[in-house]
Amino acid sequence: MVHISVISNNKGGVGKTELTVQLAAALARAGANVLVVDMDPQANATRRLGVEWDPAEPIPTMAEVIRADQVGAGQGAVIACGWRTAEGAPTAEAENIDVLPSRFDLINRETEAGVVGAVRRLTKALEGWIEDYDVVLIDTRPDLGHLVQMALAAAHTVIIPTDPNYDSVEAAIRVSDFVERHAVDMANPNLRIGGVVITRRKTTTEQDYQVDGIREQFGDLVWNLGGVVKLSDGSDHLNPPYLPEWSRFAEADAAAVSLGAWNDRNGRKTVALYDAVARIFRTRLLEAKGAAA
Repeated sequence: MVHISVISNNKGGVGKTELTVQLAAALARAGANVLVVDMDPQANATRRLGVEWDPAEPIPTMAEVIRADQVGAGQGAVIACGWRTAEGAPTAEAENIDVLPSRFDLINRETEAGVVGAVRRLTKALEGWIEDYDVVLIDTRPDLGHLVQMALAAAHTVIIPTDPNYDSVEAAIRVSDFVERHAVDMANPNLRIGGVVITRRKTTTEQDYQVDGIREQFGDLVWNLGGVVKLSDGSDHLNPPYLPEWSRFAEADAAAVSLGAWNDRNGRKTVALYDAVARIFRTRLLEAKGAAA
């Protein structure tokens, strides 16, 4: 049974797209079939998954999918993840990831909130064909406007990434409050917060204070990534309980590759962290959902 999660925070710069892309890679490494839906007109998830817009050979994107307002409309816009090996073949992760790409003109759908049934247009676009996937991850804009509401209307759970800074934490709380108050209004009363992931953590006194506040606010919803793990080279490594501000994350974002593209120790450490995120995702959301069913 496919599980749909939205990655959302009401503030930009907290690592939403990084979490979407690298969680997709980690789930793919674990054998899951993943569809990434890019509902952000910035299209950063699309680019980071190796899908480039070529005006000479245009492809359908979420702008056309949402405008169609038809059941199953998304199926015709699916494209494979573009990550490649040095020899030009799809990487092992890419073979398990598909993308519904975005483009800047997706913002035009934002002004169509008054169309009858508009909040369900993404739900309709995904109907009837996504059951071959284990997971659908939806990347969103840093707001709670119409495009984000369409994503929330289509999802089972929301994952909130937040760095430990005051404005980001307040924005995370706004997402949680919005879901609690308006899930019914979006015709999705069973929508729930599936987890909170602390990102871009620095070792400062202020961030220590904010981390305590996040844990007090969200309790068991905060995912603890910490623990001793085996790296791919067989050595032991102690994961921190959060995603720290490591330069390798930014390097992967800029290069539009999976963290698995590096085989040095830093690469193995970052892969281990996201593999921990994927384990918690599977345990809390996939396995729990299967047990409930």
